[in-house]
Amino acid sequence: MGGNRRGMKIIDSHVHVWSKDFERYPFQGYDHLKQVEASAELLLHCMEEAGVAGALIIQPIVYRWDHRYVTSCLRAWPGRFKGMALIDPSDSRAPETMERLVRDEGYSAVRLNPNLYPQGKSLDSEISDGILEKAEKLGIAVGFLINPRHFDALDALLDRHPNLDAIVDHFGLCSMKDGGPQTNLGFRKLLEMARHQRLYIKLSEFPNASLEPYPYRDLHPWIHALLRTFGAKRLMWGTDFPYIMRQCGYKRGLEVLMHETPGISSEEMEWLLGRTAEKVFGSWS
Repeated sequence: MGGNRRGMKIIDSHVHVWSKDFERYPFQGYDHLKQVEASAELLLHCMEEAGVAGALIIQPIVYRWDHRYVTSCLRAWPGRFKGMALIDPSDSRAPETMERLVRDEGYSAVRLNPNLYPQGKSLDSEISDGILEKAEKLGIAVGFLINPRHFDALDALLDRHPNLDAIVDHFGLCSMKDGGPQTNLGFRKLLEMARHQRLYIKLSEFPNASLEPYPYRDLHPWIHALLRTFGAKRLMWGTDFPYIMRQCGYKRGLEVLMHETPGISSEEMEWLLGRTAEKVFGSWS
């Protein structure tokens, strides 16, 4: 299992994997990603080089609701990977599917993407309420791939589901092109949602949020604003593998936070790089 020079257990909270065996695991669209190497074996190699002990695999959109490849990875490397399933909001049996994926296939969380909702239905709807109620009963977290246009909807959902562990991916898809912490309205709304005590934020997709090249120093004020409002125990780091590979490389995707972001204490760093993920998803053995 991966070790690192700080002696801490590092967990990558956001990766995707897919297979080059397109006959066994056919893509459901997104054929342009077939040229991208994203195997679990490559990910494990990158994790070993970087000293990353475990990772949360997010069901990739290339497979939509076919979880077979990710499930095979969870079973092949149970000590290294946990899984976050992708839920079909147009399926009336989505809560039952969630329960099967969690209880029979070992998934630790589920993900919602408002772009996949039926026409005329928003994130703030009875569809989400049914899924979140089931997640609360199962005791699992729900990840949200949302941008600032959806923050009000999430805010309303969390008011109705205060016992849910919710996670916003990728800085909420906020962008420095809309300004820093003081002027970016979306980011300010994200900070306001810290009032929800079980809301977590992923520090991930640094290259897409930033307007600068590596090490994306313009994001340092964002990170410190999130630390002040949410605290390190509600923030978690992720690379967004495999996309990080062509952006700055996997190891630098860790170093951008671990070594290139100043002003983070050792205890805070331990939470950002692993302890928060294990708090939410369970321990990686």
